[in-house]
Amino acid sequence: MPHKRSMLNLQRRIVRGVIFSHAYYDRLRGEVVSTLSRRDVLGLLNFDGFSVSLVPDVERGEVLVDSRGGGSFQKAIHSPRQA
Repeated sequence: MPHKRSMLNLQRRIVRGVIFSHAYYDRLRGEVVSTLSRRDVLGLLNFDGFSVSLVPDVERGEVLVDSRGGGSFQKAIHSPRQA
């Protein structure tokens, strides 16, 4: 039996794909910066069966991914300091 993906996960991947396909990649600083706002993303999706709650609240100029792990689309994993 083939693995079936849920429509919710598919929509989430499509939203992330739209955001990252319009993002600016800064090679000097090691960052991916958003060039779209939430309203722009919703306009590109045209509300064709997409759940509005799946679109994250992004702003223009927001750092999505950076080399230090502090981007808004990165999981913040902080390990406790060893003394």
